[in-house]
Amino acid sequence: MEHDKIIKKLKKQILKVSFETQVGHIPSAFSILEIIYCLYKNHLKKEEKFILSKGHGCLALYSVFLEMGIINEKEFFSFCSFDSILGGHPHRGKHKKIDASTGSLGHGLPMSVGIAIANKISQNDNRVFCLLGDGECNEGTTWESAMVAENLNLNNLICLIDENKSQSRSLPTNNIESKFKSFGWKVITVQNGHDLNQINKAIKLARKEQDQPVCIVCKTKKGNGIKDMEENMFSWHHGPPNKEQYEKFIEELDA
Repeated sequence: MEHDKIIKKLKKQILKVSFETQVGHIPSAFSILEIIYCLYKNHLKKEEKFILSKGHGCLALYSVFLEMGIINEKEFFSFCSFDSILGGHPHRGKHKKIDASTGSLGHGLPMSVGIAIANKISQNDNRVFCLLGDGECNEGTTWESAMVAENLNLNNLICLIDENKSQSRSLPTNNIESKFKSFGWKVITVQNGHDLNQINKAIKLARKEQDQPVCIVCKTKKGNGIKDMEENMFSWHHGPPNKEQYEKFIEELDA
């Protein structure tokens, strides 16, 4: 229950900063919030890297940074201001804990493959974690990287997929599990990508893998926890709430 309260608090902070700055991809952040929180709270070792390939969901990452004491409130609420270290997409040069500049979709997994190869060459046992959106999997670089990872036996690479179906009305990416399996990856499915226990168990299992790269497919809801965003995820993809919506959404989270 304690962690559920923290997730709710982080959602309120995301709503507040988006309302105050009038920018941000709230539904995308709500889709991946539990995944990122679980990684930073329970799994990422000091020297391990996390690449948020779907960079537009960065408010989830920034809110977890705030919760973990990596940034302070002033930095968090400066989101997207001219001199802020926190832009609308993560910028590697702005903060030492941002491991890659992302948001041009399809770039995160190739970078993660490169880091995983470097770790192999350095003979360290650090894992590399990469979070992709399901729509992003339409990019050819995703599958080129998946093939390279299997070919080089990158058993130190864990890819997490945010399967929130946000690409369903244009070019849906179906059967993600079977696709990654066909590329030689071990695949783990998290049926509720907002359940911290399920996410935690999946990452623990992935860490035990010794023979191949691992893909964790998380079934999520875009805008999770806010009914209007869940039901109208396409119109809410980008854009802040107005005052009336903001107050309504805060009240909904408190219900």
